[in-house]
Amino acid sequence: MQRSNKIYDDPRKVVAAALVEVGDKNSDAVFISCDSSAGASGGPFNKKFPERHFEFGIAEAGSMGQAAGLSISGKVPFITAYMPFITYRCFEQIRDDVAKTNLNVNIMGNNCGLSVGTLGPTHVVLEDVAVMRSIPNMTILSPADGPQYHSAILAAAKIEGPVFLRIHRQKTPRIYNEGCELEPGKADILKEGKNVTLISTSSLVSNTLEAADILKDQGIDAEVINAYSLKPIDKDTMLGSASKTKRVITIEEHTVVGGLGGIVAELLAKECMARLDMIGIEDHFAIVGDYGELIDFYGFSPEKLAKRVRKLLTC
Repeated sequence: MQRSNKIYDDPRKVVAAALVEVGDKNSDAVFISCDSSAGASGGPFNKKFPERHFEFGIAEAGSMGQAAGLSISGKVPFITAYMPFITYRCFEQIRDDVAKTNLNVNIMGNNCGLSVGTLGPTHVVLEDVAVMRSIPNMTILSPADGPQYHSAILAAAKIEGPVFLRIHRQKTPRIYNEGCELEPGKADILKEGKNVTLISTSSLVSNTLEAADILKDQGIDAEVINAYSLKPIDKDTMLGSASKTKRVITIEEHTVVGGLGGIVAELLAKECMARLDMIGIEDHFAIVGDYGELIDFYGFSPEKLAKRVRKLLTC
């Protein structure tokens, strides 16, 4: 695994290119947007396949029903909107129209976590994983960088059943090489260690890797796992690492209630005796502001993550 902090990818541009690639390979692939086609990776798809792009405006619930209908008709829909509107506003349609009949509808939640904090409290969503993982048949993918976003789109098109893709707004440093494969139900050990297991997802995987480098210089050998598949979770990788280190810390740009920390807690409670701590946002609504300032405020910078991990290991 070669890691570079010099190459940054815009997730929306990567997703846009991947959608066009899916459209080239599969004439049944369609794109549905809800008042967000241009800013939600749909521009290139619309330009090449205008007859397969459907813009429904601010009508997420109705458009989710349309996506279900298109799937029943043999199409492979990718439907996108801002995170709060694609998840909460049409939860009933996702549950009843899509998931109960196990339809191949690919739900793209744009701007997860704190990524659009400047747009105000309605757009800062910290509960999406907790909500969406409660739905049976749902696959949840949470890529960490550009190559993984590309691979996630290609993988979602082939999955039989609904897929929820978490898409960040901020540019992400490259972790993987182009052409990497993302396999639902798996996780990657990006760095091996013996003192503590750090499990992260999405935008904070890169910061977690940097924090592990800082900890290494301080005599703490941390294992870092990228949990890009949140449902299903990679039990074998998680349990194997936890059994080795006996200390697990989850790191996520999400509430600690029901997110990655909750997923790992449920797993460890059933399968493995290991100490678990969670680094995330506590049970309250997030403040708003510039993304970089929010990351620092919540202690998600590499330096602050290393400090928090070091403190937890002394408890």
